[in-house]
Amino acid sequence: MPTKEKIIWEALELFSARGYAAVSVRDIAAAVGIRESSLYNHFPNKRAIFDAIVDICWTKAEEYYHSRSLPFSGDEDLTAFGRTGDELEETILEVFGFFFEDPWNTRFRRLLTVCQFEDQRAGELYRQLYCRYPLEVQEKIFAWLMEKGVFRPGDPSALAGQFYGGVFLLLSSGESWEGAKPRLREHIRQFAKSNMRK
Repeated sequence: MPTKEKIIWEALELFSARGYAAVSVRDIAAAVGIRESSLYNHFPNKRAIFDAIVDICWTKAEEYYHSRSLPFSGDEDLTAFGRTGDELEETILEVFGFFFEDPWNTRFRRLLTVCQFEDQRAGELYRQLYCRYPLEVQEKIFAWLMEKGVFRPGDPSALAGQFYGGVFLLLSSGESWEGAKPRLREHIRQFAKSNMRK
């Protein structure tokens, strides 16, 4: 792993375990195995490392979705969600499995969870990435499903809240994917049963 990426990874590990404020540049350098002065060759300060973590985790999520022909935003092709039955269920599990299994993004979510009350930027990112953005995307997906006649007509915003509430609870539980997957699968089935056209 190149030194710059190793700095980002070790900082992510430390921030997600101890919080942003409790970790110094010296701590990060020690975890990487370099001198503090050497770290400054790659990043001007701790905030720049935090920003690099945000960028790399966002990019990894986007790459994951696109490599599986899944939309990363509500403005992309949503036909992956036009499937029915088991196919749709597996697609949705694939969408959320990433956030339970990817080592970068599981730590990133923990970092934002731990730091959201101590650091204003972390708090805003947490609300944007794990609250507002998923709801915005899902609202567009549900509106599209209603338009295509897959889901019964209704309020796509309310449906997004109902669906994502269960997902968010599982994400927030700290449970492994192995433990969360069957519960998420049942949530998907019950939600689809309540909202899909017969």
